[in-house]
Amino acid sequence: MMRIPLMSPVARKQRRVVLVTGAGSGIGRAISLRQAAAGDIVIATDIDLAAAEQTAQLAGAECHAYLLDVRDPDQWQRVTDEVIARFDVPDILVNNAGIALGGAFLDQTVADWEKIMAINVYGIVHGCKIVGSRMVAGGRPGHIVVIVSGAAWTPNRVAPSYSTSKAAALMIAESLRTELAPHNIGVSAVCPGVTRTQLAANATLITGDSASTEEFRANFAQAQSRYSFATPDMVARAVQRAIRYNLAIVPVNFDATLAWVLHRLSPGLMRVFCSIPTMKLAGDAARVAAQRVPASVAFHRDQP
Repeated sequence: MMRIPLMSPVARKQRRVVLVTGAGSGIGRAISLRQAAAGDIVIATDIDLAAAEQTAQLAGAECHAYLLDVRDPDQWQRVTDEVIARFDVPDILVNNAGIALGGAFLDQTVADWEKIMAINVYGIVHGCKIVGSRMVAGGRPGHIVVIVSGAAWTPNRVAPSYSTSKAAALMIAESLRTELAPHNIGVSAVCPGVTRTQLAANATLITGDSASTEEFRANFAQAQSRYSFATPDMVARAVQRAIRYNLAIVPVNFDATLAWVLHRLSPGLMRVFCSIPTMKLAGDAARVAAQRVPASVAFHRDQP
């Protein structure tokens, strides 16, 4: 018998307070716009306040911009306190902020790993602990969304720190889901694959000259356009679906779904598949990174 998903309690609430991190562009902006259009009060946070303010302007009167560096628990506490004082305890938290660091394992430094973990892992930990504890104390239905990635299931030769951070984010979501279920708070991991964002325009070489950076950006943008199967709005719709039906894991597009299926059915085949050189970081861009840019590469903003 096919199981028909039931609408979660928080989805039935008419007007919710939704806090989104990394809302200044890309996926975070799309989520903010969709939630505002649905009638929610949206708290658009970003490390770039001007970008968050632009999102708020696009979304309308019920979207409010806040400066938030997700690495800083004090900023999390300040923003949470201000939101509660002005509006209410957030009903929904969307952990979207993240970065990626490209480069082989032996090329990346410990500092590179610490940087990505501070945002992609501890940024989620801070948000879930600070906002999640207020949700529990409020005693009302709620939902936490973690934007993960198909990379969570993908052994990665070019960005191992990124895949590792996303695997950790996935397990945070799954573990927290079991812990918060008795409190009527759902937790979902939404996992996009390659998504059409401004990622390439913001790519920066950690070590490398400006010419190498521009060459990489051009090649990565071309590959991103060729291999992208999703738009930010597709991810935003997946977030709404995850909240509405309290879904545990939501692969968004073809490549993420393929990675999920291969990982579950045959991890060995997945490792073989990921060892093919042409699969490195969306094909053409990955070959540029591996052959012409041996140093580590940092991708800032809009990275799922």
